Amino acid sequence: MLEPTTEPLDARFRAFPDAGITVGEVAATGWTVADLMLPAVTLRESALEHNITRMADWCAERGASLAPHGKTTMAPQLFDRQLAAGAWGITAATMSQVRLMRAFGVPRVLLANQVIDAPGLRWLAAELGRDPGFGFLCVVDSVECVELMEAALADAGAARRVDVLVELGVPGRRTGVRDPADLVALAERVAGSRWLAPAGVEGYEGVLPQGRDPAAVRRVDDFLARLVEAVHALDGRGLFRDRDEVVVTAGGSAFFDRVVAAVGRISGTSVPVRAVLRSGGYVTHDHVCYERSSPLRSDAAGPGERLRPALELWARVLSTPETGLAIAGFGKRDAPYDLDLPVPLARRAAGSDAPEPLAGRAEVVELNDQHAFLHHDGRLRVGDLLTLGLSHPCTAFDKWSLLPVLDDEDRVIDAVRTYF
Repeated sequence: MLEPTTEPLDARFRAFPDAGITVGEVAATGWTVADLMLPAVTLRESALEHNITRMADWCAERGASLAPHGKTTMAPQLFDRQLAAGAWGITAATMSQVRLMRAFGVPRVLLANQVIDAPGLRWLAAELGRDPGFGFLCVVDSVECVELMEAALADAGAARRVDVLVELGVPGRRTGVRDPADLVALAERVAGSRWLAPAGVEGYEGVLPQGRDPAAVRRVDDFLARLVEAVHALDGRGLFRDRDEVVVTAGGSAFFDRVVAAVGRISGTSVPVRAVLRSGGYVTHDHVCYERSSPLRSDAAGPGERLRPALELWARVLSTPETGLAIAGFGKRDAPYDLDLPVPLARRAAGSDAPEPLAGRAEVVELNDQHAFLHHDGRLRVGDLLTLGLSHPCTAFDKWSLLPVLDDEDRVIDAVRTYF
């Protein structure tokens, strides 16, 4: 298996100074944030540990399984921690992600997507044959998808049938069968396949508008009710009679509570139902996007139950060219900006270790590739060290191939490698 900690720490990893060591030796350096080459996006260890444990406990308390979406971090070190905490598997979005997860020893992968390309299916057939213990599921939403899979798997001489989940979709959004009758017909087609086997039903409510207002929640619940009806319809046709269980999977990082509630209403099936959540963003949470939509956000859970933001961006003020305007040394290459701009949390004056809160006193209003424009109340100075909160971890990790991990005294105690 591949091992990220043995890689040499070199110029590929832009936040780290040259030290002639490996990634695994970062913890022994005694570095702090002041030793990093800024800008840098960091992970807060206490928040990571809390979030991984909290989500595992939340699922266990409700009898749900968790297959965290690996595309969020693409960090095998975090996959290992999630699996050690009890995750049922890891979710992928592409076959290349599946292959990487297998290279790092992930035993079960749920591909929440269709796979129709022959090279990917040839690799899958070989991997299923190489390791009888490898658990794999993917999604289908059309007869054409089924036929392309069958042709490629037959050509590759697959040693065992591939477990697939029929996907229920949302009108006007991305993949998934729209008509429940078509879903039944598709599942029956899969049941008759030499190369595929029906393992359950998949959907994704996250394509619906995000938010916790009653209308948004009602749309999610309506979709999940259709998902539940689909499970009963397929089970009523005897399509899962040869299975030990039927997998029912949905749940991004915003509505996993609604998924668990909906799947909990499934009863009387011929085999037990396994509810599998695919939430990925919980591992770091964030300061904006999931903080306003997660069931475990601050205003919906107690201090010990809420998720904590684990991602932070550190940068210096480079210039104050006009009154009330500061230019900081980070931009689109460094920070996620697809949903929300970074949020200033604190400043440390040049030469000081004392943080001063910036809430309501500074705002990021624009990003260039490597520069950020901040409006402020006059307190920012050239050389100030800024700490900023981020929104949407899925577009934060992909910008950083190695992230420093900090303790609560801002000491660098580890480094997490990503593979995008």
